[in-house]
Amino acid sequence: MEAIQSIAVIINPVSGSGTGARIAAELAKEFKARFEGYDLTFIETRSKEHAIELGATQRADLLIMVSGDGTAHDLVQGIMSRPRDVRPAFSIIPIGSGNDYARTLGIVPNALEAVRALAEGVRVSSDVGLCNDVYYLETLSFGIDAAIAAQTIVLRRTTKAQGVVLYAHAAVLAILKDLKSHHARLTMNGRTYEDDFLICAVQNGPTYGGGFCVSPHARITDGKLNVCFATKVATLPALYYLTRLFRGTHEKLKVFSTAEVERMTIDFDEPVPAQWDGEPQMGSHFEVEILPGALDVIVPKDSPVLRG
Repeated sequence: MEAIQSIAVIINPVSGSGTGARIAAELAKEFKARFEGYDLTFIETRSKEHAIELGATQRADLLIMVSGDGTAHDLVQGIMSRPRDVRPAFSIIPIGSGNDYARTLGIVPNALEAVRALAEGVRVSSDVGLCNDVYYLETLSFGIDAAIAAQTIVLRRTTKAQGVVLYAHAAVLAILKDLKSHHARLTMNGRTYEDDFLICAVQNGPTYGGGFCVSPHARITDGKLNVCFATKVATLPALYYLTRLFRGTHEKLKVFSTAEVERMTIDFDEPVPAQWDGEPQMGSHFEVEILPGALDVIVPKDSPVLRG
């Protein structure tokens, strides 16, 4: 891996319902075997704030986060606070419930296999999203999308479901219980779209929610954000659209609209649920842009990122 001599492996011990703590010793052994000759450091995160601090201060050429999307999101806040020419490279060993950014990078959800793949990894410059001064790696969404993300947090605590099963369960519950649209104005590419929107996602990568392909053409190296939005529909059509969205075959349906943007603003009449990389937020005004090639990432040599 080009220009990399030191690696910090940062483990969230509570990710994956404690998977981080359970596999830490075995993972360290695998890293030492596969990355012989590198200066390796192993660190456990203590909190969201600690992850951000590590991203900002840890002295290593490469930071590898062993976690889900949420803690990776936190670490990258710190990494992105550094000047571009001194930012460490980044990668992830996915052990969370969604793992959408790892999916985009082509990193498998088996920790030991992921270590082996990264040992022969390739360095790529990736775009990063920015919303209201918060960086995001994969996904930003509003309304029902964000409500579903919030529901997954509840279900994760009460069930053992992960990935698509977890998100699908949360999505069905949200659609049946609270299929609410939000009036908004989307300003992008010199036009304003005003309507009652049920879905609005602004994607750097293709998927959210553990594999739902909301923006199948999104690429993290094209300098663009992919926007997908839809107006309100009744409950039964919404459930049908959910199945189409999972497969990434929804874009030709009349209810959906798509766009590619470099920046946009979104204004709601009142504060609404939002999420970036699965982390829930609330707000009414959002300024969004893409930062092309802002973060170097290490991907497997067979990653879809390398296929353009």
